[in-house]
Amino acid sequence: MRRACAPAITVSSVTRETVVIAGAGAAGLSVAAMLKRRGVDALVLERAGHAGASWGSRYDSLRLNTPRLTATLAGYRMPRRYGRWPTRDQMVEYLAEYARRNAHRIRFDTELHRIEREQDGGWVLDTSDGEIRTRFAVVATGHDAEPKLPDWPGIDSFGGQLIHASSYRNPEPFEGKDMLVVSARNTGSEIAHELATAGGCRVWTSMRTPPSVVPREWPPGVPLNYPTVLLDLLPDFVIDQAGYLMQRVIYGNLKKYGIPRAPLGAQSATKKWHVSALVDSGFIDDVKHGRIELVSNVERFEGVDVVLSDGRRLQPHAVIAATGYNRNLPNLVGHLGVLDEFGLPACDGKPLRATDHPSAPGLFFNGYYTTAAGQLRFMRIDGRRVARTIAARLESG
Repeated sequence: MRRACAPAITVSSVTRETVVIAGAGAAGLSVAAMLKRRGVDALVLERAGHAGASWGSRYDSLRLNTPRLTATLAGYRMPRRYGRWPTRDQMVEYLAEYARRNAHRIRFDTELHRIEREQDGGWVLDTSDGEIRTRFAVVATGHDAEPKLPDWPGIDSFGGQLIHASSYRNPEPFEGKDMLVVSARNTGSEIAHELATAGGCRVWTSMRTPPSVVPREWPPGVPLNYPTVLLDLLPDFVIDQAGYLMQRVIYGNLKKYGIPRAPLGAQSATKKWHVSALVDSGFIDDVKHGRIELVSNVERFEGVDVVLSDGRRLQPHAVIAATGYNRNLPNLVGHLGVLDEFGLPACDGKPLRATDHPSAPGLFFNGYYTTAAGQLRFMRIDGRRVARTIAARLESG
């Protein structure tokens, strides 16, 4: 008698860890390094194939808007050869070297899908490489999970080229063309400036909400970030007003060039709306001299036309949408009650920094808090605090 074959049994991969950190960018690596100093070897998950991948995916000419001294992470300073304003490639190099020096244990090409509470008080991480159970979980996947493209009416009918800013690398493919850049904030302003100057393009920039404008250096040779770090200690309205007065002194009245006063000051907009001031790299001078024309916000697409909210029609060869990114936190932890209306870690209406939420003990976040003084320094500061808290709890049992 022929014996029936038993059905194949699939056993999912299950890993047990003490601490798992999602994200091998500056925020995640910072926590891992500080834990390592305290004798805790955390596992770092990274959906890409190398550390700092989100930096490497940006446009070629990108430079940090925070200087090397305030952007560096704990335990290994950025090399002096990077200069005052590190480039995109230098940031990728730095994070790779930071991971190597701190002997990080990183599992690449592994994406985190969801975090669930375990019955014994730990956490279950559903990943593309199987299930991971851990006592502590740190989410540091950043703000830029997926490019966000507005659902403009008629977008599929557009006869020109439409790309998100995440796909832009340099002006070479667009040389001499008519270009529309959507957004007048940091990424949009820098791309527009590069297209107008290096690319020889006719450039329109669509602006929905006017930003606060600040230079990288003022006076020349002095990074504005240094005094801004000190101003962080003052009430938000003081920094808002100081920023606007500085804008008037440096740039004059920008309203006559199409940039009225921002509805929220630089500090308030950063904290409440999670949008930064425009750190000017030549954009304002381009606007003043007509190399870039500011236009109203995009309303819809009709064939080769881009129709603006004031009824004007443009016929650009290409549109670059610097319209930001969607965070993946709602998908990862939205069901745990630890996020605010913006999808960011919060508790009782305040940002959740370097501590866990009362309803989710053992779950930490890093890299989601920022002020007008920049974000990287808080990744360093909060990374230390998260590591200190986790290490202390492990010691206490």
